[in-house]
Amino acid sequence: MSGATVRAATPADNAQLCALFKSTPMESDLVLSVERDPDYFALYRLQGPDHEVTVAEVDGEIAGTATSVARDGFLEGHRTRVGYAGDLRLSAKLRGGFFLGRTFADGFREHCERYGCEVMYTAIFASNKLAIRALVRRSKRFPDKPVYRPWLDYDILNVMFTWRRKPRPSAFSVRQATDADLGAVAELLARDHARRPFGYCFDEALLRERVASWPDFGVESFYLAFAGETLVGVAAPWDAHAVKRFRVLAYRDGMRWARRGFNLAARFGRFTPLPPPGDLLRYCYLTHVSVRDDDPAVFAALLDRIYADLHSQGYTFLTAYRGPNDPLAPAFARYRCIPFPAKLFTVSLPGSRFADWDPGPGRPGFELAFA
Repeated sequence: MSGATVRAATPADNAQLCALFKSTPMESDLVLSVERDPDYFALYRLQGPDHEVTVAEVDGEIAGTATSVARDGFLEGHRTRVGYAGDLRLSAKLRGGFFLGRTFADGFREHCERYGCEVMYTAIFASNKLAIRALVRRSKRFPDKPVYRPWLDYDILNVMFTWRRKPRPSAFSVRQATDADLGAVAELLARDHARRPFGYCFDEALLRERVASWPDFGVESFYLAFAGETLVGVAAPWDAHAVKRFRVLAYRDGMRWARRGFNLAARFGRFTPLPPPGDLLRYCYLTHVSVRDDDPAVFAALLDRIYADLHSQGYTFLTAYRGPNDPLAPAFARYRCIPFPAKLFTVSLPGSRFADWDPGPGRPGFELAFA
């Protein structure tokens, strides 16, 4: 479709953007509609000032959108500018090689130049094979199309709240943070993320900004694990309902049977069932996960306490990142988990040194709650 008018989004586009997201579901065994009302732009403001929402209009109506969010981050241990290319949504009026190869390519180049970042990353459901093929495929007709390079596979791991479970005996003590802990939390996160591809540049000021601006999130949201007096791990559950919600449209294939079994058990265990199609999911993200030396025992102590505290609060699951050969994965073994395979890609301009760059297999500086 070549007749699209492309421009920066404005607050006046809020209603149309919210409607576009609802009408372009996320396809997997669990089909979800994303709801961003009443303020479509709120999720981006939480991530910082350097973001751009672009819309494509056809016949006066918004038929597509894409977003880039830029920030300081780490690549190969060096601080630089990095970006996240997210929320690409195209209606049937725009789906096609021409739009992705020309119009989208021009917008991506402009965003890279404006925000000074040479490479971004993005996340896509592994089951969305049509989108992956359209984005990764190269054509001589569109040499300027951004290069989507497969990086790593991961699981969006939903830890289901089923039976009540007490925290396991542990060599580590776990408690919720107080205001006096934020400096130490920032130091732990900063050391960890400086080694991660696309790691965040954490400091105490950033943490205090998040505590002040993220809805339903506070200092007490941080759970801290200690070995004696030494802080060795942190994780923070967050209910993002105020800025992003998922409504179930359908259960397919394996998820149809998984829901039946899960909801049957929920009757006897008196825990929250998976909702019927048309209803909202109630869940939390597990954010700010950082564990010294990637010790799964530390993470298990954190996860056990968070699970126990959130159980019976109306949530169906806790969503966490699980990477390939993840050293923290053993902590999930005692829980009923439903994984949704997804993929991370680097996104760069043709001819960039990052077009063939592999960030490596380590845990990325990737906050699942923002994907």
